[in-house]
Formats: sequence, structure tokens, C-alpha cells
Amino acid sequence: MKSKKMRIFGVVASVAMLGTALAGCSSQAAQPLKTSPAPSAAKPVYGGSLTMDLSSQFPHLDPVKAYDTTSYEGVLQFYNQLVTYKGASNEIVPSLATYSVSDGGKVYTFHIKNAKFWNGHPVTAQSFITEFERVLDPANQSGGAYFIDPLIVGSDAYAKGHAKTISGMKAINKNTLQITLENPSATFLYVMAMPFFSAVDPSYVNSHPEKYVDLHPMGTGPFMLQTYVPGQKYVFVKNPNYFQKGIPYLNQITFNINNSPQAVMLNFEQGNTGLISWNQGGIPSQDYLPMSTNPKYSKDIVKSVQVAVDYIGLNTKYGPTKNLLVRKALEFAVDKSQIIRLLSGLGVPASQPIPSSMPSAYEKTLPANATYTYNPAKARALLKQAGYSHGFSTTIYTDNSSPDDVRIAEAVQSMFQKIGVNASINQTTWGTFLTNNEAGKQSIFKLAWIEDFPDPSDFLNTLFNSNQAPVNNSTNFSNKQVDALLNRGALMPAGTARNNVYKQAQNIIMSQAPWIPLYYPIYPAAVQPWVKGFYINPNLTDPLQYMWVVSH
Repeated sequence: MKSKKMRIFGVVASVAMLGTALAGCSSQAAQPLKTSPAPSAAKPVYGGSLTMDLSSQFPHLDPVKAYDTTSYEGVLQFYNQLVTYKGASNEIVPSLATYSVSDGGKVYTFHIKNAKFWNGHPVTAQSFITEFERVLDPANQSGGAYFIDPLIVGSDAYAKGHAKTISGMKAINKNTLQITLENPSATFLYVMAMPFFSAVDPSYVNSHPEKYVDLHPMGTGPFMLQTYVPGQKYVFVKNPNYFQKGIPYLNQITFNINNSPQAVMLNFEQGNTGLISWNQGGIPSQDYLPMSTNPKYSKDIVKSVQVAVDYIGLNTKYGPTKNLLVRKALEFAVDKSQIIRLLSGLGVPASQPIPSSMPSAYEKTLPANATYTYNPAKARALLKQAGYSHGFSTTIYTDNSSPDDVRIAEAVQSMFQKIGVNASINQTTWGTFLTNNEAGKQSIFKLAWIEDFPDPSDFLNTLFNSNQAPVNNSTNFSNKQVDALLNRGALMPAGTARNNVYKQAQNIIMSQAPWIPLYYPIYPAAVQPWVKGFYINPNLTDPLQYMWVVSH
């Protein structure tokens, strides 16, 4: 969505509703999930507008910086990449370029389509080379650098200032880009679909500071930013010169910044807004159950098991949690079944970082030394063994943009209290929390991670490789054996052998307990019956460019 470090989805029942939630869990879980509304025979309608409530400002609108689920909602409408995903699938298809592969999977040749930036400047091979250089520039602190360095030939030398160009990226001609990899990669095309690697206008980004570009995007996307009123709203308008003919259908999209779940639901009920989805992290928590059981709205709900995990991070470098026995104690202190009950059944208990919905490398049964069940007595014994027989005081860090984040943190706080660990809760805005988290000094924090692309490396290499600390690996986890396995897996072709390498790495990681995996979320969205074309893609945000509205 960081890559996506994300606010947890809005599915926690309020205390007043908890009894109803518990009673309804089995029936909710038994219902089949649908990832799109019932199909309509109606043809797309051009024109009209869509209004949505947005939980917070977009932290970033410059693709070099965008690495969180909120920012993605805007950036993916403003910019295009070389390739993208087809519909709701994991299939990679051309976006701004068609491509061919040669030299045993090491050379990719992209043929740029006829497309223009909003200012009329043409998209060229240099448009991508410039963005890749921006991603690798240490001054920009881009979370995307790891995905191409050292994968692309010459990327490391450029990032370290030893070269003025990326030798593995060449403009064969104005509209042909050739990228050479150090080794074949099972995930390279997935990486190319990430917003980091969008086309940018070289003359525009080179003539403005990054802070300006972050607020004033200049893209190729289906929608352009017309208005931004800080703290109030964003207005997107149709790009009349979009290179994909026939879309978008909508003329305008308005995002009103609104972090009040009650107001969000009221606006939807009154028909003032058309969608509750990525813009809010899903249906607001206190409204999911009454909405799902109300015949007037139940058919408006669309759900999908996310390739994501919600977790408690335990810092391995700072505070009491640098002690392995303390981390293991906290693992045994958490009752995940209680968390699922709070979620009204909209979650699958998590035992590991790789989600159960990941196409590969998920393990149904982990080794005994990497398995944790709810056992407060064992937790207290481990604390005593660690030298904390009387417990200790600590802090759980979270953001305040979603009441669900706070409620989950409060539930974990209560569980810790039962083993003698007194944890206060530190709440800040999403942007502030994210910035502080990336510094790697939060002792205990609550976060979630949703895939960048459908591959186990995106969870393990990104979140646990020591070379990712502290920005992505914000628990500062470091293990030489794990690093070696992750680095080996990155160079292997897709298949069983590679999956086994990731499973081996994950088993070691869980034996060292840098995370308390809580659950894999089931994501619920609400779509007005007069909004058409919506579907949930496991890899991207809302398909706003493919949506339209009908008379209502």
C-alpha cells in the first residue's frame, strides 16, 4: 500500500456490539467471499463524478516516495509503469510498454507506447531512466531502491556515487528501453509494476525540488490533480489525453479528508459518497456488522482475503525486547482467538509472516521452536528466566487515523498486563507514526503489511533482511543465516526449491520472534449500487479508471 506498511482494515467491532459480533462470527466466516459486485450487463457510461471520504492526506504523491497504502490510492491514478496487473489477477500485462526477454532472462527490452505527460511532453525511455536514478539516489531515501539494487547492472555503483549513469539501463532509441540484470529474477516484472518505477517527466522533476513534486504531481495517469486544499480535499479530473483509449469513464473524483468513521458511514448511507474502500482502509469498524446484516446495504459489501498480515513488531535492538526470551514471552501472551473475535470473524489467525493467501511458501505447520500458542503461564516463566520476574514497563506505538488500530493495541496491552508487562499506548498520525517507525527505535509497535507483489520474497526479503533495517525491517532483525537464505532465494527461479528456501528462512525468523503475527485480514469494501466497474485486485488499489456511475 510502507510497502506497503498499512493501517489495519476497518473491521473491529465496538465494545457495545461485541456480543452480537461473537454470535455472528460463524455465519460471517461461512459466507463465500466476493471480490466484485454482481456483474451488470450495462455498458460503461462516460461522464459524471464520484465522491469519497479519505481517512487522511496522501503522505506522498511522488512515486519515488510513495510506499504506503494511502499514498498508492493517489499515485496509481496519476502515474503509469512499464507493466501492470490484469484485472483482479496476478497476471502481468503491458502498461506503458510492451516487452521481450532475452539472454536467459537477464535482458528486458521495453518498447514505449505513444503517451504524454499532462503537460504535453512525450514519454520516452529517458522518462524511466530518470525515475530509476531518483529511486537509487540516497538523498531521496526511496523505499524502492532495494528492489533494483543490486539487481540491475550498475545500480550499486550509481547508488554509491561511483558512476554517473546506471550502466544496465540504456535508451536504445527514444522509445526503446533496455534493462540488463545481474541475474535472472523471478520477480522483476512484478517489481516493474510498483509505483516507484513510474514514468516521470525528466525536465519537470529536474527543475523542482522533491518536496514540490511530492505535492504537485506531473504524470501520465488517467486522472490529474486539479485541486488540493490541505486538510480538506483533493479533486482529480479526467486526463483527456490518456494513452489508453476509452478510459477513464469518470470526469471527476473528489476525496474529502475525513477521519470520522461515523461521518464516513453517514455520508455513504445518505448517498453522498460512492465507495468505502482503500480510501478508508475498508468499512469503518463499528459499522461492519450492522451494515452486513441490514438488507438495504448487505448486497453492497464486497470482501476478499488479503495477501497481508497484521502484526506486533518487537524490536530486536532496543528495549527489553532485544532479549529473545522476552520476545518469546510476549508471543505466548497474545490470545489470537480473542483478536479474531474482535474482528467479527473477518480475519484468519496468523502463525507466520507469509499469509495463508500467498500463492507459495505458506506453511500449514511450523517447527515446534517456531510455534507459539496462547500460554500466559509459559510467558511469565520466560520473563522470569529473562530476569524480569516482576515484569517491566514499555510502550506500544500505533497510529490514530483508524480506531481499529487503537483497539487492537488496547487488546494486546491488556494481554501483556496479565503477564506483568505494563504497556502504555503512544498514538500519533499515520504519517508521523510511519516516519518514527522507519527510524527503527520503537520498542513495540502495531503494523500491517500488504504485498507489493505475489511472491514470498516481498514479505521475507523486504521485512527481515538485515540490509533493510531500519526503514523496512523496523524491528532491526539480523541473522546471517537468514540473510544468506534470502539472498539465495532472490537469485533462484520460481519453483519448489525456491519456496523451500523461503520456508527455511521463515522458520528461523519465527524461532527468533521479531514479530507476533496476529491475523491475515479479510478486507471489506462497500460499493453503492450505482457505482459500476469496481473489483478488488490483490496487488493494486481501487480501479478508479475503470469505474463509472449510472443514474440514481
